Amino acid sequence: MTFLKKQECKFNYPVLTMGTFDGVHLGHQSLFKELKKRAELANGEAVVLTYYHHPLETIHRKTFPYLLTEKNKKEKLLKKFGIDCIFYLDFNEKMAKLSAEEFLKNIIIEEIKAKEIVVGYDTHFGRFREGDYRFLKKNEEKYGYKVDIIEPFKINNRIISSSLIRDFIREGDIQDAAKCLGRLYSISGEVVTGHKIGEKIGFPTINIHTHDANKLIPAIGVYICKIIIEAKKYFGLTNIGYSPTLKNTGIKEVETHILDFSGNLYNKKVEVFFHKRIREEKRFSSKHELIKEIQKDIKKARDYFDM
Repeated sequence: MTFLKKQECKFNYPVLTMGTFDGVHLGHQSLFKELKKRAELANGEAVVLTYYHHPLETIHRKTFPYLLTEKNKKEKLLKKFGIDCIFYLDFNEKMAKLSAEEFLKNIIIEEIKAKEIVVGYDTHFGRFREGDYRFLKKNEEKYGYKVDIIEPFKINNRIISSSLIRDFIREGDIQDAAKCLGRLYSISGEVVTGHKIGEKIGFPTINIHTHDANKLIPAIGVYICKIIIEAKKYFGLTNIGYSPTLKNTGIKEVETHILDFSGNLYNKKVEVFFHKRIREEKRFSSKHELIKEIQKDIKKARDYFDM
């Protein structure tokens, strides 16, 4: 079985968890904390087995926008929460046919040599998702490991999950998404050439092309944002949508106006952090009406950041 590894890992006592971990949300973080604690108690290593993308992409043979955390972002977050080694599974059609027993024997035991396994309440693996905590518990003695389960993480009696966060983001409820993630939702990409229409009306914008085609873009609307470019922090507004007053391309774009900034940012890498959605995108009766609305948006952003 092929692993894609970012580093060579030498194990003393691997304590393993596995899953997609898209979002690295508060529920995932509680699992990682327990994983790290157990690894330290055993003088071992906290190990994560994960995927580049969701296995459903392989199963359904299509690309769709769902991804909360791009690969590099996920890796940084995993390291932040004390993970010592990350294995990436090359999930293909052959792997999709593996039984839970084959997955356990060939990958978890023979490749990683896990001594302890810590799983979330909804962990499943193997063909037909037949591998779960009960399956692992049943095979403890046979394969010589210990397994434990982490209960779901809840806020206001609601289980935090990647699916719930995706729903919030698709609805533009960026603040509830942030509560579940434990941080602001963001998108990363490169600045590409746009139509330069914003510049013509006095509000230049940068057009952002996301690094990953699967990245979930928030709902159409106008957002107050923080922007990071080459480790420098800026503030501004991001419009996600079709700019119906000024354009008729029918192409959804991510455009950010950076407050108090001038300069050329083409081809620069940028990360936009969403603080708050302040309104829907709408068609205005004239360019003048649009300009007045943008001025109101900018005042809201300045008030929000106390600028």
